[in-house]
Amino acid sequence: MELIEGEGMPIRGKMGDLIFYKRGNKVCVRRVAIPGKPRKWEREGFSDARKTCMNRFAVVQELYRYFRREVSADIWRLAAREQGKMAHNLFYSTNYRCFDAGREVLDAEGFQFSAGSVLLPRDLAVTAGKEEGTFRVTWRETRREVNAAATDRLQVGVLYDAKPKAPKRAPEVSGIRGDGEGWFRLDPKFGLPAHVYLYFAREDGTAYSPSRCFRVRGKEDVPSSAK
Repeated sequence: MELIEGEGMPIRGKMGDLIFYKRGNKVCVRRVAIPGKPRKWEREGFSDARKTCMNRFAVVQELYRYFRREVSADIWRLAAREQGKMAHNLFYSTNYRCFDAGREVLDAEGFQFSAGSVLLPRDLAVTAGKEEGTFRVTWRETRREVNAAATDRLQVGVLYDAKPKAPKRAPEVSGIRGDGEGWFRLDPKFGLPAHVYLYFAREDGTAYSPSRCFRVRGKEDVPSSAK
């Protein structure tokens, strides 16, 4: 039994095959799925539309768990806190349209790698670097405010074509907002092409910006904005 209850905190945790959790101001309970046991919609014959919705939810939640483990556990948690939501629900509502129920990525360009109150600079652009797998990023910024600080750090997320459902971070990234430019390197073992997602993080890591997608190929190709 793993239950947590404290002053001002409703009960939450797991007891037997029941999970107690908080949704908004309400305490809810659900039953743990039993391996091999048919799901309710399988037993009762939910409509195809309902099955599609449930399957898509499972796919996106699986990707979110991978994202938290391999990329960051903070990005969507902080963005959700700003909006008074739960992180996995915000990730799902933002990105579920990008996936189908058959576990395929339908819209990599529309996928949001990050979210939050930090502002993206204007006129973001990506050009191929001199070395294969390296890229230069430029932008224009005249704002100087809390959500557009000169010390905000450039971040780069990646969906490689070879691993379209495995979000990664670029292994090397450099640049802060005040510089007006930066650069990044992609992992050569995954190859190109890829979709890259540019976003910025507050210097202390307490907030992030939404992302903007670019499609990159090789150094002989000029990357283009996917949005």
